[in-house]
Amino acid sequence: MAETKQIWRSAWPLIVAQRRDASLGLVLSLLAVAAALYLPWPMKVIVDSILTGKAPLPLWLPAEKAPALAVVCGILLAMHFLRGWLSTWSTTLLVRAGLRMTHDLRCRVYEHLQKLSLVFHEKRPVGDSIYRVTWDTYSIQTLFNNGFVQIIGSGVTLVGIMVIMLRFDVTLTILALAVAPALGWAIKFYNRKISAVSIDYHDRESRVSALIQESLSAIRTIQAFAREEDEVQKFGTGAAQSVESNVRMTREQVMSSFVVGLITATGTVAMLWIGGQRVLAGRLSVGELLVFIAYVGMLYGPMSSLSGIAAAVQSAITPFRRVQEILETAPVIRDLPAARPLDICRGVVRFERVTFGYEPSKPVLKEVDFEVQPGQMVALVGASGVGKSTLLSLLLRFYDPQQGRVLVDGQNVCEFQYRSLRHQISIVPQEPVLFSTTVAENIAYGRPSATREEIINAARQAEADGFVCAMEHGYDTPVGERGVMLSGGQRQRLALARAFLKNSPVLILDEPTAALDSETEAAILQAMERLRKNRTVLVVAHRLSTVRSADSLLVMHEGQIAERGTHAELLARHGRYAHLYELQFGGR
Repeated sequence: MAETKQIWRSAWPLIVAQRRDASLGLVLSLLAVAAALYLPWPMKVIVDSILTGKAPLPLWLPAEKAPALAVVCGILLAMHFLRGWLSTWSTTLLVRAGLRMTHDLRCRVYEHLQKLSLVFHEKRPVGDSIYRVTWDTYSIQTLFNNGFVQIIGSGVTLVGIMVIMLRFDVTLTILALAVAPALGWAIKFYNRKISAVSIDYHDRESRVSALIQESLSAIRTIQAFAREEDEVQKFGTGAAQSVESNVRMTREQVMSSFVVGLITATGTVAMLWIGGQRVLAGRLSVGELLVFIAYVGMLYGPMSSLSGIAAAVQSAITPFRRVQEILETAPVIRDLPAARPLDICRGVVRFERVTFGYEPSKPVLKEVDFEVQPGQMVALVGASGVGKSTLLSLLLRFYDPQQGRVLVDGQNVCEFQYRSLRHQISIVPQEPVLFSTTVAENIAYGRPSATREEIINAARQAEADGFVCAMEHGYDTPVGERGVMLSGGQRQRLALARAFLKNSPVLILDEPTAALDSETEAAILQAMERLRKNRTVLVVAHRLSTVRSADSLLVMHEGQIAERGTHAELLARHGRYAHLYELQFGGR
């Protein structure tokens, strides 16, 4: 119960944000309920006053029965039309409000995901996050339209019907309400079962979504290893498990409806039997019995719908809770209250006795200490997994060190607003990330306000203008998802062009030539030489040909700087760097 209240408290601001449509829709819905409450009475007039003549015709009807029947039928049709019109518009407004709530929640979750640090995203499957944004957010519409609105509508209907029935016959009304405890027990019993199955179903659906995202992202590898059938089998197993959970949830919902329907049917038949006895005894007219039975059906309708409402709410609580889990996750990397923007950056970078581990008990970096001045290029070399790329991530504040400080221009990077810090840093990664838009928009991703002339100039500096102009639409050519239409070297040169255009004082090169052929590497190195001028450059490289001209090389080993010096100095020492060089170039 406490958890349900918390869910509603979380959902309430989203409902309030759509209060105009929601309020008008609720008013029209309640007017439709009021119109429905009067529907049974024309039947009493038709049976008792017109067909059987056991009651006098109301004064507002013609004296002749045929015209009176026509008038009453017309009134009944008008009442149905009014109720239908009110229901149509109320449903339109309420559904629109619910969909806008979904839109607001979806945007809020997506925005929050953008703010969460890499620690969060690296531990969670991308497919799971996608499922929560695209599908779990619909839970707010279910909570509103099938929960909040239905509860109000059913509550008002129940109160109105009970007032009418109590004025009609107190004894029969009390007997009609005798099924309420059984209905309450059935609803509570099945809601508990539906909730448990719903959690399992949404978890399995999320796993299927994650599997689809992972396999389609790696389709080239899957086909290269001829593992298509294995992936299809894996997907089929996951999808079958999801179907099984869905079937179990549907079975519980159907059983709930069956039991509730049986209870209400029993009550209706009992009321028909008791009312029939009263008609036979002359205590009720046939018309009055029909009206009362109609109200009994209307009474049990909302009571029955409470089962469906409760089931719908329970099935929506699970995905809504999954959405709230995202929203309640605090970003690990955030601006300090006194953080200031880094508007002007000279580019002096210093790592001061930095220690960091993705798990605090297992440090990846241990007391790393070095400095880079503007105009200098410092290269990080060493075996895979020794912490080279992690160091660069600390400079970008993707993570914060457990000990020590990362300084820019003599100030701890934590003292700057992290977005302004990242504006002062350009990065060329090993695997450039391109978006499914045009060449020009990809180059301008770090500086969207750039002119076309500036974009072309950046491409020329990056040795990219030649192949871009050879494309069918030049700079307006779409590159496909993740740049699939381009070669590795072309993607790398667009990443360099992006860095040229951003023109930041600090430049990070993370394995920029690792997967390139010699000819392409030479072109990239030439562009990099232009890019590094007057900038602070940190480069990670396994291919030592990339870093021979570096002002200083830092040889990483087991999270520490084992050696440092120029290319010539390190070769002369015959240490770890010389060994790596020997392995790559055979002593040349």
